[in-house]
Amino acid sequence: MKVLYVGSGLSAQQATDERYRDHIKVCLNNAWRIFPDEVFDYWIHPNDFPAENYPQTKNYRTEIRHKEYSAALHQGAETLGFGELSGFNLERKIGYTSFFQGLYWIMLTLAPARIGLLGFDHDYNPEKVQKWRAEGMPQVCNDFNQKTEKTLREWAGNYFSGLEQDAFYGHGTPDPLRFGPEYLEQKMHIAVASAKTLGVEIVNYSQRPSPYNIFVRGTPE
Repeated sequence: MKVLYVGSGLSAQQATDERYRDHIKVCLNNAWRIFPDEVFDYWIHPNDFPAENYPQTKNYRTEIRHKEYSAALHQGAETLGFGELSGFNLERKIGYTSFFQGLYWIMLTLAPARIGLLGFDHDYNPEKVQKWRAEGMPQVCNDFNQKTEKTLREWAGNYFSGLEQDAFYGHGTPDPLRFGPEYLEQKMHIAVASAKTLGVEIVNYSQRPSPYNIFVRGTPE
């Protein structure tokens, strides 16, 4: 079995290519927008994913939230060599971002031979990152610095106005960078090792450059 795991980066736009038709499709957070006219297999999102960004019409077969992906991680901790950890410490070990939490759920629950990545180059616009960091990293936990706009889309459009977008759907925050780029790189190396333990191949299908070249590049064929 092969899985196509789709995020919100610009390379997610490749996901509609017919070459991925034999993949189980798993979308993270806003990536459900890539498939407006078809039903995909799994939609993963954290509990605090903004309700306004849910699909208006259900276009997925199964919804996976924190309860499910956390349970899978804890059940597989011993196999991964993390048996001494639990709770938040375990989630921090594998990477406390939605990307890693979803990735481990796929590896441990679906157990595919291959996971192909699209939209996970983490190629954020440096100008956006600089502004976001300098102004306190507005995000869900701080109510986006007490935003006054009615919607997050409106807030993001205003906040990042004039800057090149780095998500396929418009502007989002570079939230995975809240712990720093070194954190992401370290957790990617751990994910590669975990995949090897589980007999899973992780391949980046993206045709875009990435500041992180930890996952091998490849094509769906």
